[in-house]
Amino acid sequence: MAHHVIDLHCDSVASIMEGKDLRGSVPEVHIDVPRLKAGKVGMQVFAAYVPPETEAAFNYAAKLLDTIDEFARSDAHLTPVETAVQAKAAMACGKIGIMLAVENGLAIESSLKKLEDLRRKKVRMMTLVHSEHMPWIASCTGSGNFIPEGAQAIEQNDRNDRGLSRFGEQVVDAMHDLRIIPDVSHSSVNAFWDVIRRSKKPIVATHSCAYSICAAARNLNDDQLKAMGDSGSVIGVNFCSTFLSDEFRLWYQNNKHLRQGFTVIDSPIKVPMSLVLDHIDHMVNIAGEDCIALGSDFDGIPSAPDGITGCDFYPVLEQELRQRGYSDTRIEKIFNGNFLRLLEVWDC
Repeated sequence: MAHHVIDLHCDSVASIMEGKDLRGSVPEVHIDVPRLKAGKVGMQVFAAYVPPETEAAFNYAAKLLDTIDEFARSDAHLTPVETAVQAKAAMACGKIGIMLAVENGLAIESSLKKLEDLRRKKVRMMTLVHSEHMPWIASCTGSGNFIPEGAQAIEQNDRNDRGLSRFGEQVVDAMHDLRIIPDVSHSSVNAFWDVIRRSKKPIVATHSCAYSICAAARNLNDDQLKAMGDSGSVIGVNFCSTFLSDEFRLWYQNNKHLRQGFTVIDSPIKVPMSLVLDHIDHMVNIAGEDCIALGSDFDGIPSAPDGITGCDFYPVLEQELRQRGYSDTRIEKIFNGNFLRLLEVWDC
């Protein structure tokens, strides 16, 4: 395998919180140190996921971030990274950089001061919203109350017609000043447009796929893909079967009782690995080769395509990309170069 991998999103801190020692082999998870090494992962973004119903959300996020930081310092193969220079240095000496992110702006509890506190903990990205609306931003899947100043509560059938409130705009502005990259995965369509227009620098969608191939609300339509490419932003391709395959997505919606934790017990729908390549092809065609990265969502997804057992799968992905005619230059951009370029912009 020729190229180091940067993965923009995983939920593996949950495994650590459950007592699993990811420094050794843990067959039931997607990410552990032996497989990070086997997959030639040069940097892994660990997200501190804050569920929408979380009380004391900031303290919960802070605990997860401390846990990730401790993990990053607990093994000779790992090292905390915050900047592009540090990420490149880690890869150059064969280490795996661990970068901190927060998934769900609920963590700031509608406080710009707490956003500053997250940055003091070395957070570099924040997914602005998750599966439920908040008072300052609408979700693509939410049913909670989104109540901008002076407006009525959002209706379920109106969920994509609202974006950022005035406070939400202040959050995006503050993230620019603090050098925290806004992540629009999970944002409503209008929130996406509000964020990409408001941000003074390119943004990320750390774990999203192409709506034209799979009509999941979480995916980006072609207009959004083009806007990401035009703005110099970066999209991490998600490996979740429900965002890759319409057939699997529809089956899953009707059979959620078969889910156990993040695993689907019995699915008659087989999702081929080739669908990941199909999404990459489409996104490159619409957004351009400088826009696409990898955002596995490992350890946070109910099912992955056949052949994707975890982060040791990247050499296979590289081989498959070569078979589709991708050059070394294009593969390197997707595997690490595009995100490093965006990170350098935010490091300034």
